Amino acid sequence: MRITDEVQMNMMRAIPVLEWDVVIDSLQAQTRVGIHGHERVPQPVVLDAVLHCRAEALPDHIDACLDYDAFCRTLCAYLDSQAHTDLVERLAADLLSQAFDRFAVLDSAELTLFKPHAVPAAVRVGVRLRWTRLDYLRWSNSVDGRGISHTLQA
Repeated sequence: MRITDEVQMNMMRAIPVLEWDVVIDSLQAQTRVGIHGHERVPQPVVLDAVLHCRAEALPDHIDACLDYDAFCRTLCAYLDSQAHTDLVERLAADLLSQAFDRFAVLDSAELTLFKPHAVPAAVRVGVRLRWTRLDYLRWSNSVDGRGISHTLQA
């Protein structure tokens, strides 16, 4: 298949989309998460994340990037301040919603939230959540102000 000169010119005029991943390995924090009574006090959690970013230009300033220091501080502050969450799955969704709200360049994310002391026989157990920005927007539009899904209400 031969690309015509007109097609080549149009391709050259199109703005390229650049993609990159920010990788966060073993971010440590304290929070209150779990269904058991002893989990209502702060306990250690560990987060891993792969944050897929997209932009129309190669970033040349931190404002055009996903500032991984700000990302880590945002998540740690949320974990430190939240009163309690029963389910790790819900807490992972809350963390990614913070990220999508704050970082416009974030296109998709994979976040793993580990509880190192949850199962004595395991080094750690956790939940991995994968979301695109579209997944996040659909989820955020389906919950009310209290975080309760409209689709699950009777």
